[in-house]
Parts: sequence; structure tokens; C-alpha cells
Amino acid sequence: MRWLTAGYIDHYVCENCHGIHLSELQELDGVLESRLFVEHEGAMVTTEIEVRPTALLSLIADLSRLNMNYPSLKVFVDIVDDNLPRLIVADYLHTQAGIDQAQFLWIMQQTMMATQQLLSEITELGFLMLEDEPEKTSAAVH
Repeated sequence: MRWLTAGYIDHYVCENCHGIHLSELQELDGVLESRLFVEHEGAMVTTEIEVRPTALLSLIADLSRLNMNYPSLKVFVDIVDDNLPRLIVADYLHTQAGIDQAQFLWIMQQTMMATQQLLSEITELGFLMLEDEPEKTSAAVH
């Protein structure tokens, strides 16, 4: 957490999980949670993005292209019965051999930037479940 503070990456720890929440990503439209989990052998950054159910088929068809365009990220869909589908964006950092502050901050900044670019792309493609979407009314005459 000292390294995140030194790198001016806003974060906080919540009471419900052992993850460090990344405020900059979590405040973006469509992002449910963005967290850093620090474990014994590594660190994992995950961002959960809420997906429109009607866009799910198109998104799944586009997953391999998204994973190729963002090679440092692992992008996959998580579907749980009671929730809306989510796109999970993750990056894993091996730390067992050691890592210094400059390396850590560079990797975190690159991961956050790639996640923001991915979010922007899937927003343009219409895959996100956004709260402020205008309601579409049909102009069809029946």
C-alpha cells in the first residue's frame, strides 16, 4: 500500500474483502469493483465490469480478439445465476523472486491503462450495462 501511495494510485481497503480497491478504475462507468490482491507468490489485479445481457453473445464472440489486443490482460466472462453477466479483466504479477517499487508501479500503471482502454472499447461496442442509458421507445406502428 505504501508503493501505491508513492505512485499516486488512489486506493482503499474495505471491510468485506482482503483486496485493495483501486479508486481510479472503480469510479469508471460500468466498473463494479477493481481490486489488487497481494498473495505470498504474487499479486493479482482484477476489475469486474457489468455487461448488458443482450450483448453477451457478441461479447463472447469477441473475447479472443480482445485477449489478443490486450496481451497483458486476461479477459473472460463470468455468469452467475442471480447476477447480471460480468466481464472480468485480470493481470497477475509474479513476485516470489522479488520486485522493486519502480517495477511494481510501472506494471500497475500499464495494467490500469490497458484496462481503461479495454473499457473504452467495449463501451463503444455497446457491451456495457450503463445506468444512465436513455430508455429506448419504439417508433414502430403496429
